[in-house]
Amino acid sequence: MSADASFRPTPGADLHRITGAQAAPLLPSEADIDRAARAPARLALTAALGLLDRDMDEAVAHAVALVRKLTRAPVSFFGAVGPEVDHYKSIEGVDAPLAETRTMAGRTFCHYTHALGRTLAIEDTRAQAPWREVPTVRTLGVAAYLGVPVRHQGQVVGSLCVIDQVPRRWGEQEIDLLEAMAQSIEREFALRAALRVAREDMQRQAELVLERETLVANVLHDLATPMLSLQLSLAMLRKRHPGEADALAGLGHATDMLRELVGALNGRRLARRDAPAAAASDAQVATSVPFGAVSAAQQEAEDTAPAQDGTAAAPLALDAVLVDVARMVQPIAARDGLRVQTHLDSGGHVAVGRGELLRVAGNLLNNAMKFSRPGGTVTLASGRDAQPGWVWMAVRDEGVGMTPEEVAVCTDRGYSNGKGRAHSTGLGLAIARQFAEQGGGALQVSSVVDRGTEVLIRWPDSGPGVQSPPHWGTPAQTAKLA
Repeated sequence: MSADASFRPTPGADLHRITGAQAAPLLPSEADIDRAARAPARLALTAALGLLDRDMDEAVAHAVALVRKLTRAPVSFFGAVGPEVDHYKSIEGVDAPLAETRTMAGRTFCHYTHALGRTLAIEDTRAQAPWREVPTVRTLGVAAYLGVPVRHQGQVVGSLCVIDQVPRRWGEQEIDLLEAMAQSIEREFALRAALRVAREDMQRQAELVLERETLVANVLHDLATPMLSLQLSLAMLRKRHPGEADALAGLGHATDMLRELVGALNGRRLARRDAPAAAASDAQVATSVPFGAVSAAQQEAEDTAPAQDGTAAAPLALDAVLVDVARMVQPIAARDGLRVQTHLDSGGHVAVGRGELLRVAGNLLNNAMKFSRPGGTVTLASGRDAQPGWVWMAVRDEGVGMTPEEVAVCTDRGYSNGKGRAHSTGLGLAIARQFAEQGGGALQVSSVVDRGTEVLIRWPDSGPGVQSPPHWGTPAQTAKLA
């Protein structure tokens, strides 16, 4: 059957007009149509725009309703070709079940519009092949079809269509209307994509800000205990060696400057956090940036540096590091009238950074001293767990303790019950929990009001010749302090 097709340039797409007596030349083959329907790039864009789900789209629905009204066509819809079925983001003028499911399997006229990539106007579907073979000619009574492809980033992602149940010559104004509305939908999709990119950029920037704020907060928190210990040790030296006042003056001046610098940094951090434009609170920072993600700036080079032969750094002897921690906090304990005692008997090794372990253990001891009464005892202990292959460290105080409700939230970042003798930032237990989990272990807190609190961290023993223990799920009874 000989025929010709009329093409004309329009603002939206070329026109492929099929009159009642004509067959369409140069139609894509069935294989070409299926290939276009399953093209990965097109499907990815279509899915990203939400055109393959059941959610309604207000902008698309408005366009579908408008073209039906202005063309006076009985049915209008926006169709997106999926790998198995067509999805109608909006459809008007049909009854159930199509109005409810908004999907259709099998060959449809949308497949041809997608594959051609141009406006397709068919005056009489029953007058010629292959149109009369399309199932919707029988199921929906499609006698005339007008469809305009909708593109996004160079791919056809859908088509805006109207159909009639009687043969119909589509007028120039009707074609121009559908093409203009298709362009409107394309602009809507482009704006959404640009907005999505902008939001992703903003999210990345916010994550960088949160990461920086976490770094600053953790560093300032970690500096508190050793800096206080330094100040107290300096004061003790001045008292014991008054003749060395001049020699100690420079050290005292440097210590004062360091304290002022830390105070200024913390003040600026709190001002940013409390500003109306702040992106998130400290609590949100803790959930978005895992402990250790910014450790490169926090941790000494020895924590992560490989050994001279290129192997990973050796695990730490737990008890030896805890001895250094106990010595560090002794000046603070003496100032506050507290006693720090140690029971270190783990003999184990842990695969964590020395700097991180010093800071976390020091912070736990500092917390324990904050919540202890004058004359009380704070205990630092370690040992082997009842479950083979695990070691533990614990800090116990005889202070004010916590209620079960407080224990449940005490490891949340920013939590502070306000019972301590000194201001608490609410970071210590949150950092300790993340640190424990980073090393493959876990943190447990037990407390009784007016009797004290115990914080216990368990790790796999990483010492030489020790078999890797099973993942900590339902452990044997954890060893407790006597």
